[in-house]
Amino acid sequence: MNINSKHITLISGSLRNESFNTKVLKNIEKEIISQGYTTTFVDLNDYPIPFYNEDIELKGVPSNVFMLKNIIVNSSGLVISSPEYNGEISAVLKNTLDWLSRKIANDTPKQNFLGLKTIAVGASTGKNGASKSIERLQVLLERLGVDKNILKFSLAKCSSDTFDDNNNFLANEQKDIIKNLIFNYLGSFDFNKEALSN
Repeated sequence: MNINSKHITLISGSLRNESFNTKVLKNIEKEIISQGYTTTFVDLNDYPIPFYNEDIELKGVPSNVFMLKNIIVNSSGLVISSPEYNGEISAVLKNTLDWLSRKIANDTPKQNFLGLKTIAVGASTGKNGASKSIERLQVLLERLGVDKNILKFSLAKCSSDTFDDNNNFLANEQKDIIKNLIFNYLGSFDFNKEALSN
């Protein structure tokens, strides 16, 4: 984690091209950028990683794991979305986090995630808004060492009518919720607290 970096990493746990979770995350990213931060948006389609297997690890950690570790280490914050499958986060996201949690040469324990300010995001077509996967994601992220005050955003009854042709939220209510979420999120960073107190 780079505590002085105004850089946020966003990871979508969905591989689907028209994923609602990815679209929600893109709206969050736009709001973060509007507040003067830079971002890296991680589409896991671009970072294929084999299922975690210690035999593979002993032969050599996949290069995409190193790339993702480097992205996260140079960030001060993390926003992760996941669809909900049988009450759990997606397999591809769980596998990615399993690999990223592995300590490699010169790593300190939980180096990649320690203290990261984090938002857990979930969207679904159902009435629960992926609430169970958000809960599971929060538990996993806490174990990985992120800042314990994990914020969350849940969107229920999501559909193609939720977004315009540019994948922006149509409803002002959702826009306002995202704006307030990001205001509170960025306000929790230590360097922003210091700026406000001066």
